[in-house]
Amino acid sequence: MIINLEIPKDKKGNILAEKSDYKPSEKAKERTLQVLHDFHYSNQLMNKSLPEFNDKSVVERMNVDQKAFNIYQGTPDEDPDLSWKSNAVRPITRNKVISVAAHLTGAVIFPGVEAQNEQDEEDKDAAQVMRDLIEWANDQANYEKTFMYGVIAALVDPAVIINTEYAKSVRTVKEMNEDGTWTKKEIEDEVFSGFQDSIVPVNELFINDIYEADIQKQGYLIRRRVIDYSVAMSKYGEKENFKKYVRPGIQILFSENNASFYKMYDESLRGRLVEEIIYYNRVEDLELIFVNGVLITDPDQPNPRKDKKYPFAKTGYEPINNGKFFYYKSLVFKMSADQSVIDTLYRMVIDGTYLKLMPPAVVYGNETINASVMTPGTVTQFGNSDTKLEPLNIANDLSAGYNTLDKVERSLSEGSAQDLANVQGGTGRVTALQIARIEENAKVMLGLFGRMIGFLVKDFGNLRISDILQYLTVGEVNEITSESGEMKFKNFTLQDKAGVGKSRKIRFDINMPSGNENGEVDQSEIDNMQYDLLDEEGGLESKTQIYKVNPELFRRRKYLTKVTPDTLI
Repeated sequence: MIINLEIPKDKKGNILAEKSDYKPSEKAKERTLQVLHDFHYSNQLMNKSLPEFNDKSVVERMNVDQKAFNIYQGTPDEDPDLSWKSNAVRPITRNKVISVAAHLTGAVIFPGVEAQNEQDEEDKDAAQVMRDLIEWANDQANYEKTFMYGVIAALVDPAVIINTEYAKSVRTVKEMNEDGTWTKKEIEDEVFSGFQDSIVPVNELFINDIYEADIQKQGYLIRRRVIDYSVAMSKYGEKENFKKYVRPGIQILFSENNASFYKMYDESLRGRLVEEIIYYNRVEDLELIFVNGVLITDPDQPNPRKDKKYPFAKTGYEPINNGKFFYYKSLVFKMSADQSVIDTLYRMVIDGTYLKLMPPAVVYGNETINASVMTPGTVTQFGNSDTKLEPLNIANDLSAGYNTLDKVERSLSEGSAQDLANVQGGTGRVTALQIARIEENAKVMLGLFGRMIGFLVKDFGNLRISDILQYLTVGEVNEITSESGEMKFKNFTLQDKAGVGKSRKIRFDINMPSGNENGEVDQSEIDNMQYDLLDEEGGLESKTQIYKVNPELFRRRKYLTKVTPDTLI
């Protein structure tokens, strides 16, 4: 944002940039200044050296660990006398991360749900409906992929942060007519509408307090990312300020000295990108959106979520500082010291092998001898009988390097799950007892991480439930029937939920009996409705199971999420 550019000035302090046509209200200026100050503070926090990260900043730690996971080798030495040396990297860290991730993502974990009515009594039917709606929403948002990437991110990065939201977006399309012409019309953009889940890179979320682990207790959060202008158009094209002032590559900068806005070309946006900043403030109940420095929402825009939570859930591999630190120690970070030793030994063994197989030689005498004398089959005649060519006997004890390398690699296995490829002997033949021991060892080593993922799924499940109650249990305004004036609700169908080849449907109906003040409903009335549904769907031979739900009562239930991480292990 704004932190990457400075308004150019001459030696006298006069501003050289061109003034922008963007002239918001005084309240918008106050909000812009507030976000600027918070952004500057959080950016310093993001780039501050921290003892928890071996005196690296959050960004540096993330970059170093990403390189380790991606087996980054670096460039060879430019010195011709040293360029022969190996810069190979053993993929130990990557293999361990993939092994642990494969173990934990073998079964995708979903949040379990329990429901209670106004009398704190268990409501199994409401809980079943909510579980089905969570599954339906997860299918729409491609939850399985998000879960898999989230596990990998927790193993590699200082934290995994998942953002979830429910969005409504429209797009203009051209509908072809029979005569070859077309008519423009607006339709719902299914790509950017509905439940949207994404992994937020650590360096895209700026926080208020690095020693507050609970993301929901942060005073404010700032999501900053660069997106394509076409994507921003799909999301914010209807906003008046976006139409007027947002242009790809052009940043609008605010001068605190004269409270004016200036426009500058930002080379990092490459003329086709825009910078999106979403500012969340828990204390003041704000969700402000800036695009290229332009505030496109109302300066007092509240958080649209009814639960007033931040739309983020986070966790990591292992906690730091007794769980008080916002970030975590990743598996890659934990293995970095041993990985460094392994890489050094590995290169030394490779270099030693080169020297052993093709040792350097020393020449005694005055004759100049080049490398051609080492060519197989070559006969070289020395003119001087005193000339001698002798190899240098170095790298005699390569076994010491191999033994040390093996010990360090075994040390790495102590900090992560062991896989079948590392079983005793490496013969590829594994006994049932060895497998049982490996699985038991995996349960111990992955137990903590399994619980950390369980916390993530639970927090994510609470956000999902809130979104379901807020958006799926209300009728669509544009689908009000003209005759009866009743609001229509979405129907939800889940396949193979009532048995193989059978489906389950969920229907919200505002005309369902709401019961007395305690929520109690006459059972005979319910029985009659069940018979009507049975006849409607074809009797006992029907392959469809139907839940008909009163949305008002459904929203009044209390829903508790619970996760059993043991299923991951």
